[in-house]
Amino acid sequence: MLKFCKYQGTGNDFIIMEKSELEGINCSLLAKAVCHRYFGIGADGMILVAPSTIADIQMIVYNADGSEASMCGNGIRCFAKYVYDHGVVGKKYFSVETLAGVMTVEVVAITPEESHVKVNMGTPLYVHSTIPKPATGEAFINQEIELEGHSYQINSLFMGTIHTVMFVSEIDEEKAAHLGKMIENHPMYPQKTNVNFCRIINPHQIEVLTWEKGVGLTLACGTGSAACAVLSTKLYHCEKSLSVFVKGGKLFMEQKEDGVYMTGPANLICEGRYSYEESSQG
Repeated sequence: MLKFCKYQGTGNDFIIMEKSELEGINCSLLAKAVCHRYFGIGADGMILVAPSTIADIQMIVYNADGSEASMCGNGIRCFAKYVYDHGVVGKKYFSVETLAGVMTVEVVAITPEESHVKVNMGTPLYVHSTIPKPATGEAFINQEIELEGHSYQINSLFMGTIHTVMFVSEIDEEKAAHLGKMIENHPMYPQKTNVNFCRIINPHQIEVLTWEKGVGLTLACGTGSAACAVLSTKLYHCEKSLSVFVKGGKLFMEQKEDGVYMTGPANLICEGRYSYEESSQG
């Protein structure tokens, strides 16, 4: 029986476990099992807590399909609440090792049920191994992609993980799911991509719906919201401090010289023990 806690951040939910208790277990298979909405606990991803030699603590993230993710914005807020609540890290401001580098987090408001966590998401990268080479210019900005005979304008950047953003006048979930899956698996993205559909409400507010690679449509995506905030400012002159509305709630983004700061909630949903037999997992 494996001990777990389930958290959510603006509707993006995660199973959190201690890596030290999973010796000999294939974590990719475990992630697929626990995240299954019908045969498991149900979640968008699984997060493991592990020691670090370069930061206060390490966060290891798996998507629902068992693939490992380099970073997760909503996940790191849930992770921060977990390690603070459980005394793994005994301070409100601390560093977290991720595959995308070391991130700094601050628990700014605390209750047993909900905390608000501020995360420095780092700075956006416009040139990265996961980003296609642009047809024109140095960055993959305002590039054309053809899908089913129609041309769409997209932008890609690396914000802890790769994100592709399409600006739209209205967000249509059915169309977002259809286009999101095609763009995620497009040959120009050999490592796949997250796909965000962004609507600018006004210079202070945007709305975002994200198709996460390895997951599908989610209620929220922190790194995707940060990517949309950055591009909204760069391309449409939105403010550097703005609110991002996602299906699961609201995030606040502040673009500063040392990175993009995201502040949002993290909630404990439940905790318990999970019965797991690796031999039965396919």
